[in-house]
Amino acid sequence: MAHGRTLRSGVAEGRRSPGMGEEMRYRHSTVRVALAILVIAPLLCIGGTVAAVIAADNAREREIAAAEARWRTRGFVHYVMVLEELNCMVEIEVFHRRVVRVKPLERCQRDGRTVEDLFALARRDGDTGMRCITLGCACDDRLSVESIFHPHLGYPTSIYVQIEAQPNWRHPDAWHYLITRGRLPACNMMKGDKLLRVVSLRSLP
Repeated sequence: MAHGRTLRSGVAEGRRSPGMGEEMRYRHSTVRVALAILVIAPLLCIGGTVAAVIAADNAREREIAAAEARWRTRGFVHYVMVLEELNCMVEIEVFHRRVVRVKPLERCQRDGRTVEDLFALARRDGDTGMRCITLGCACDDRLSVESIFHPHLGYPTSIYVQIEAQPNWRHPDAWHYLITRGRLPACNMMKGDKLLRVVSLRSLP
């Protein structure tokens, strides 16, 4: 009789085993689905963001190119520009796209810039500043540049530059942080900004 009970017990255990296997497979499947959602959802958000950024970049480049064309049409070879940067005002003389004189108008010192330099800065919207600033290489400094151009002469009248740490999805450290922590890299640790303003610009003989 004991032998029969052992046999029946073995049969019962054999019947429970498939159920346990199904439960394990279900758990593994659930984990895979959760991981897929964790990875795919940010990818979809990133993809939508990238598409919006590309469209904005194209519109911004058209605006800059149109302003640059207006500036070149004027043909200013020799000019003087008063530029305010970080609350420091300087007078800059430019000849054939080269700075030939910088005169501080306040108790401060700044490097000279040409109008071409200002156009180059206006085009840096979305560029990377410093790389690998925190969390390994999960975060880079990213530039955000907003520009206003003279309606007739074309040169930039003001340029507002912001710098902010953002995830660097080109580096594995950012993805490792996302997968292991289940959230985006905590990059928003520092911000900075500055304003450049062309106070006046006039042509010279």
